[in-house]
Amino acid sequence: MKVYPVRDYAIYHHYDYENWIGETDHANITPESLSIRLGQNVFYGLNRVSPSYLYKPDMLHTVYLGLFKHIMDWIQGFLKKPGRLEAFDEVWKALPPYPGFLVPKKAYREVKQWQWKEMRNLGRCVLGVLAVALRQPGSAQRIPFLRALGSIRAVVDFNIMAQYRSHTAETITYMEDYLDTFHRMKDIFLEF
Repeated sequence: MKVYPVRDYAIYHHYDYENWIGETDHANITPESLSIRLGQNVFYGLNRVSPSYLYKPDMLHTVYLGLFKHIMDWIQGFLKKPGRLEAFDEVWKALPPYPGFLVPKKAYREVKQWQWKEMRNLGRCVLGVLAVALRQPGSAQRIPFLRALGSIRAVVDFNIMAQYRSHTAETITYMEDYLDTFHRMKDIFLEF
């Protein structure tokens, strides 16, 4: 894995790209010393454009409506096969109240349109609900159930880490490990 230097774009903003070398305070700092390639790209020549202010994907559209929506389709197909989909819905409706947690009023399959708070709750409790729905497996079900739980646990862990406001090399390594684990174990959902 290649490690890239952490960038502080606020500092870059203070440097005058046209006159890097000419400034007395920053005479020994060059773009090359900061591993910056100054060249033409989509932002070249746009005054007052700072990468730190550019649009960043939000959790709702990238993780919840993208990743979790597909995974929940896979989970439903996976749960239908051993007849555990009703158990999942029952556990979903029986979740107790907790501060900051919106208690579901309907079974998972009865919800037609998901709102932000509902999707956030899904990310918080899907692993626990799935674990209860898959409890007491038969001998032939034990390995597939464990693989499904391991895969979903990796996605939930990735989701939790993705919510951090800033990241270090260590947190990014954790996130990459979670994604690798998910990709190694997601074959359990292949038929769905």
